[in-house]
Formats: sequence, structure tokens, C-alpha cells
Amino acid sequence: MKHNPFTSASYTTIWLKHFNASKKTFTFEFINGLKFVKHCLLPLHVYVGKNLTKGIYYNLNYSASDYKGKTLLIYDVPTYFNLDNFILNSNSSLRLIKLFQYKGFLMNISSFKDCEEYIRSQFNSKNRREFKSNIRRLEDCFNIKYSFLHGNISKTDFDIAFNHFFKLLNKRFSDKQTNYHHLSETKWNFYKELVFEMLQNKQASLLIIYSDDIPIGITLNFHSEDILFETITVFDPDYYKFSIGKTSIIKLLEWCFENNYKISDFSKGDFDYKHKWANYEYDFNYHIFYDSSSIRSILTAKFVELFFKTKLFLREKNINLLYRKYIYFVNDKLKRNNDPELKYKTEKIDNFMNSDDFKLIDYTENKFSYLLQSLYVFMYANPEPIKNIRVYQDSKSVKTFIIKGSKKAQKVIFN
Repeated sequence: MKHNPFTSASYTTIWLKHFNASKKTFTFEFINGLKFVKHCLLPLHVYVGKNLTKGIYYNLNYSASDYKGKTLLIYDVPTYFNLDNFILNSNSSLRLIKLFQYKGFLMNISSFKDCEEYIRSQFNSKNRREFKSNIRRLEDCFNIKYSFLHGNISKTDFDIAFNHFFKLLNKRFSDKQTNYHHLSETKWNFYKELVFEMLQNKQASLLIIYSDDIPIGITLNFHSEDILFETITVFDPDYYKFSIGKTSIIKLLEWCFENNYKISDFSKGDFDYKHKWANYEYDFNYHIFYDSSSIRSILTAKFVELFFKTKLFLREKNINLLYRKYIYFVNDKLKRNNDPELKYKTEKIDNFMNSDDFKLIDYTENKFSYLLQSLYVFMYANPEPIKNIRVYQDSKSVKTFIIKGSKKAQKVIFN
């Protein structure tokens, strides 16, 4: 790999600024092209970027000996990068522990002629009709625009897009009542500076799906010469019926074919949608280099190995999910909507005629935001432009509404 975005000068410089206060870094002759920082407690050097990367590539120089007495940790080495196999040399005390941590998933599209051919290879005709129907309904109901930001962008335009990105992620994970570590102030400020700079030199991109001028789906990607790394993706949960996540994947696939990319990498994380869309699974390993002639180096390496094996065990027991929910409830009290969750039921209506009992409302007002999901579900079932939709509120029962299209209507009653 010639142009790994996660070992680029932009990535390392900005990461060091945000997470290492630009303090001293270390390089080693025996491992080419990587910078390391000292662990705050252990006699350990950790690759810059730590666990915020999506794939590290490196080469070894076996003639160098500056590994002596050292222990090095490299996060996130995908097996499909096909690094040269480590050579166990009897004349060298350098040793390597490869430690599995995550499954990875990708779409290898190098042998397909276009997006449709790839989708045919993964899904049956019923699924393919569903994808097309979802896109058609979305575009029939809303003024949809697809934008792929990959290259020069003004700071003003970027800030607008990235602020919407934050809002969508915050809304998504607040609905799930789960802490999302990327939304911490430190990490988000890192991403904001990083993505803006890497967009300029086409090492990053943002796929944005707009309804009018409002983003309803955003995917952040990083780029090597022929690999697209899908890093963070989010869509507005109010539009869940329209399956915007699937549409985003299709649009990214189309872009990859148009620009001669070979791989669209979903990266780490074992989710159902990745199993369905990916045609290749791989392992994310952590690499621990140590000096087998040094007791301190051996003990450090074994401790790090045990630590990450324990973390893997806890993840497999879903303890991490419970931990994230706990952190959400402890730290995000001010962000949560303290109102009880609103649930609703619907009733079909024939020939609704407006009366004094119902008043026309502007459902785009913030106070009616809880209405949007039920409104969009109605529109999905009865596709027509949103400009044709009217919403009325019962003057006697303020939690009862009528959603009326040009042909059909529906009553919505909230608890």
C-alpha cells in the first residue's frame, strides 16, 4: 500500500496535537514509516493513532537492531493487507505476537463490472427490488440530493456539514441511550480538524444525502489509492423506513466503480448488515513486538497480551455494551430528553374533512419534532411529495393528529 491515510503526515501530526500535546515521538529503524509515543505508565511504545485508525501497513528492516529492550504495540493491522510474514530469525531476539481483536468486513469489487453486478451477486431479486423501491419512495417523497465531498471545500461549507454530522450522531445515539466515544469533545475536535485537512488532499470524503438542504445521512470515509475505508456512518432515525443506510452503501459502491476503486472496507465491527453486503471477512489484529532477550520487554509484552485478551473476552460477553449504556446514563444526563418516550398508535381514516375540532399546524416547528417519524412512516406507505402533506391537531386532545395526503389520511394518537 503506497498511500495509507492512517500513516500519513496529516494524520500523525493532527493526532499528536490532540492526544499527545505534540510531545516527543519515536521512530525505529527496524520498522519503517511508523511513529510511536510512550505509554504513560508502561515501558511500552504505542503507534500514533492507537485505536482510531482503520488499518495500519508497515515493513520490517531485519538488519536493524534498535528494538533491543523495547516493546512496541501497533493497533488495527488487517490480515487482508498481506504484510510480509514475520521471519523468526535465530540470530535475532525480535519476536512478534499477533493478537486477534475484531472481525472486519469488506466488499472486494475488483472482479465486478459495475454496482448492479455486485449487488446481484449478494442479494436475491426480492432484496434488489426492495432497494430500488426504497430509493424511489425516498425520492418521490422528498427533494433528495446526493453529494460526495472529496477534494477542496471551503471551511464554512465544511463546518456546516460537520455540525450536522454531529447532530445526527448525537440524535442517533441518544435514541439508543448509548454512549458513543467519537462524540467526546476531544475526539470530535480531532476528527473535525483531521477530516477538513484530509478532504483537501482527497484522503478523506463525506457522502451526504440531503432532503432539501438538510443532511439526513452522512458517511465519513478515508482513502488509500484504491481502498475506501467507511469510518463513521449515520442517518436520521426519523427516516428509518426508507432504509437510508442501504442507500448510502449503494451510493458509495457506485462511486467506487466510477473511480476505479477495488475495495470498499466496512472495517471492524460485527453487524448483520456487514455480513449481508460484504463478500470478504478478515481479522483485525494487534501486533506486539518485543525483545526476547529482555526480561522487562517479555513481561511487558505478556501483560499487554493478557490485557487485550481480557478485553476481547468481555466484548464477546457484551460487557462493553453495558458499559457504554452506563457511561451514557452517568455522563450524558444534560443531553438526554427527560420527557418519557412517546409511543403512538395509528388509525385509518376515510374521507377526512377539516372541522373546527382540528387545526392545521406547521409540523416543521421544533415542538412537533416527535411527529416526524410517524409522518415519514405514513409517507413511506403512501408515497407522494411532502409538499402535499397536511397535518392537523385535535383541539380537544392535543396528542391526537391527522396526517392527510392527497389520497389517504391517518389518525396518530400519542401516549
